[in-house]
Amino acid sequence: MKKSNLITLIVLVVLIATYFLLKTKDSKERTRDLISLDINKLDSIEIWDSENRIHLIPDEGVWKLKDPVLWPADTLMVNSFFQEIVKAEFPSTPMSEGKHAVSRYDLEEDKAMHIRLKAGLKSEHLLFGNIGNAWDYFRREGEDTVYQTRTRIIQQFSPIIMNWRNPLVIHYWEDDLATIRVEHPNNKYTLTRNGLQWTFKDAKHDFEVVNHNFALTKIVGILQNFRSYSFVSGEDDESRALFEKPVATVWITDTKGKTNKLCFAEYSDKRYVMLLNDDYSVLYHVEFDTVFRFTRNPEIFMRKSII
Repeated sequence: MKKSNLITLIVLVVLIATYFLLKTKDSKERTRDLISLDINKLDSIEIWDSENRIHLIPDEGVWKLKDPVLWPADTLMVNSFFQEIVKAEFPSTPMSEGKHAVSRYDLEEDKAMHIRLKAGLKSEHLLFGNIGNAWDYFRREGEDTVYQTRTRIIQQFSPIIMNWRNPLVIHYWEDDLATIRVEHPNNKYTLTRNGLQWTFKDAKHDFEVVNHNFALTKIVGILQNFRSYSFVSGEDDESRALFEKPVATVWITDTKGKTNKLCFAEYSDKRYVMLLNDDYSVLYHVEFDTVFRFTRNPEIFMRKSII
């Protein structure tokens, strides 16, 4: 290879290497962290818009919704929030700035979705808007410089409590259950487990429940994944009065001797609420099918279900 060609090749290689180096460096400089707070010190997450508001706080190592009652938040939502918001980056080049930019991107106080994070005495308050594009826009509280995100935060993390609350109320595997005692206006009975065998007993009956019994399977099934997606406070007189004549009361005792009490009441036509362990601070909305599972006739527990 001629010396002149070799020099040209070396220069070309150097230029290419310099280009990619500068491009990589420039790429890093063009993004910034969305949140600058220490994520390990976060002690408050607030999200709100003109209609809804949620407030999360850490409690015994678990993020929980603070209102209307302290309740575990949905783990998947919290993990996604930390990944998409707390650890997110955004292009540092502004889309626009000034009062006209705030209105153009729907980032006025009453139109935007607000996210405020606190870590001790430090806090960050961001406002997010979307004008129909693939990604959202945001600004910081008190500023009018608008940036674009790399995700749809409004769509993912809207402050609707049903989306954030862990719906699981109680959970038992069948092996955890020892007895299920039920009282309703038409009967009182007890289901007792001994290994794989269940026994039904009331004032007139005492028999072993046949294998694959549909009624028992339905009861055990709901106790494995007892969920409620909405709840209300029950501390007012009207709510308390509902449970003076409950449609069913269930006592569930596990193999360690711990008992949970479930009390069901009808508050409107075929609409029910459940009271857990006489704690009136929260009433769980449940479907009629949930109540019906515990109020079946004894004869139903004698039948072998078709598989």
